[in-house]
Amino acid sequence: MRIVPASIAKVIYPKDLPDGLFTSLILACLLMGLASLRHGTDLQGWLNVIENWLLMLLILPTATATVALPFKYRDPTLELKLVYYLGMFVAFLFTLGKLRYWH
Repeated sequence: MRIVPASIAKVIYPKDLPDGLFTSLILACLLMGLASLRHGTDLQGWLNVIENWLLMLLILPTATATVALPFKYRDPTLELKLVYYLGMFVAFLFTLGKLRYWH
């Protein structure tokens, strides 16, 4: 059973790598973002969740892909989707460290 339809999977996942790996990274980021609800489930808690989701799923991966654009110009075989997911993994590790040490 596929979580993501095949037509969407062709667009968002890099080729030649398992789709489940990237799906699990996205799900892990979504679940990690819910950790902000430990302070409370009021409006401020949900705003923290949305902030974490934006940081992990959009801001840091986009910044990483933007920094990699000159490398794409130099080497046309570089897949920016891989760089985007690398940025998502770095954001996941950053959030993991943030949850561990920032109280």
